[in-house]
Amino acid sequence: MNALEIYRKAAQVLETGENVALITVISTAGSTPGKVGYKMLVWGKKGQNFGTVGGGFTEAEIVRKAENILPQIENQVFGFNLDGTENDEKGICGGSIEFLIETFDKKTLPLFKELSTVIENGRTGVLVSIISDKKPPEKIFLEDAEQIDTAANINFHPEIMETIKKLIAKEQSAKKTLENGVQIFIETISEQPMVFVFGAGHLSSHISKYAKSLNFRVTICDDRTAFANRQRFPEADNIIIDDFENVFDELNIGRNSYIVIVTKGHKYDEIVLENALKTNAKYIGMIGSKRKTSTILKKLNAKQIPAKTLNRVYSPIGISIGAVTPQEIALSIVCELVKIRRLPDASGTNHMTIAF
Repeated sequence: MNALEIYRKAAQVLETGENVALITVISTAGSTPGKVGYKMLVWGKKGQNFGTVGGGFTEAEIVRKAENILPQIENQVFGFNLDGTENDEKGICGGSIEFLIETFDKKTLPLFKELSTVIENGRTGVLVSIISDKKPPEKIFLEDAEQIDTAANINFHPEIMETIKKLIAKEQSAKKTLENGVQIFIETISEQPMVFVFGAGHLSSHISKYAKSLNFRVTICDDRTAFANRQRFPEADNIIIDDFENVFDELNIGRNSYIVIVTKGHKYDEIVLENALKTNAKYIGMIGSKRKTSTILKKLNAKQIPAKTLNRVYSPIGISIGAVTPQEIALSIVCELVKIRRLPDASGTNHMTIAF
């Protein structure tokens, strides 16, 4: 469950007139089932909930605490040590975890609508939560870290400013303490990476669904209206129908972009790959056998594309999981996208060495 889904659901609940509790993991130490930034919502007399903060005993306990706080409007922090025995419900992970519970009423509906819009449109920013025990929650959204200097009701000293900038660069969140002793939880809202899928065949439909569910935005590119359409790709952010030779003129491919080449034939794969290598995309992957890949890369090298540039290509595409079906192959490809996104040190290494 990603933040966009959480904020959208919170807005839906608030629109009905119900108060809602937002539970966020704000710190962890050691091994824990929930990680910093995990979120869930609790609302209603029957304790309806949405999302997860790790499951198990701790989640059940924190949900119960949220139910007890509702319908009051306040925020509280609760911590758990997961150092139980084998027969203890609270778990034997050995770590510790802190949760922030914030309860909201309909007056905060604009905030959740704004956050939903920001994430959906690929914008970035910083969300700062002021942690004041048993006081109404206070969340401040700033689209630019530099705006923090002019935030009316917060004084961030230079060390906190530097921390925020580092968190933004790493797409991370953290709890910090200001000079006056006030604790804050800083969440970076990073641009959702865009996956450009070239080719709208059966494999692409599964890639699109998996990638979208993992908080990637998706653009589908093909020259066939019978394949590239909303019926087949209802979740895609964009569907562009044009010749593969011309489509790059319509695309904004940057450092947070991922290119997946799965067109209808080798000729079109080569056309797309040649254009893809002119971009600064974080990832360029092309489906195909080692023989096909070697042939295409050698042809591009003969066009004066240097070996260093060609070595950016991930092919054969995907993580090796023994995939056979289109669904499994798509899964292996999206697994590779996640690996490159979350483990930056893994990027820059292709799957085969071509002798040019």
